[in-house]
Amino acid sequence: MFEKVTADDVNIGLGYVCVRNRIGDESYEEARVEVAGLFQTHPLLSKIDESMVGVPVLAQKLVQIQATIISRCLPDIVWRINEKLNASISELNKMPQNLSSVAEAMMAFMRIIGSSKESLKKILLRGEFDEYPDEKHRHCTARLVEMLNQYSDELPKSAQ
Repeated sequence: MFEKVTADDVNIGLGYVCVRNRIGDESYEEARVEVAGLFQTHPLLSKIDESMVGVPVLAQKLVQIQATIISRCLPDIVWRINEKLNASISELNKMPQNLSSVAEAMMAFMRIIGSSKESLKKILLRGEFDEYPDEKHRHCTARLVEMLNQYSDELPKSAQ
């Protein structure tokens, strides 16, 4: 085993660090002292480079690996969040503002009906589902029922 740890030709992907687990009721401080002594005085283990030994080295390597993964994935996560935010803002802007009269409520209702009519044309006549990219598996009737239920739930709220 010692030869494998010290050999330069061994490639284990992300690398390796030699550590010693705590034994029995040993405290973390006692274990740290034991590890230091073990890797400094043991005839074979003392030959292992200090950059490959101990829990602090392992923790540092794990932090570096995690930072690399985060830096690689973060731009995509930020892009996805921005896409969802923009879509939500767009949907919010389509919602009627403060409705203070029957005429404004009727105009908002007519806009919703027109939008629903356009959506139904796209779905039923042209077979286009671009408004519902994540729901292509659902039948049009189920979508229509859901849209009408959602509208009936929101109507009393907007009339207040």
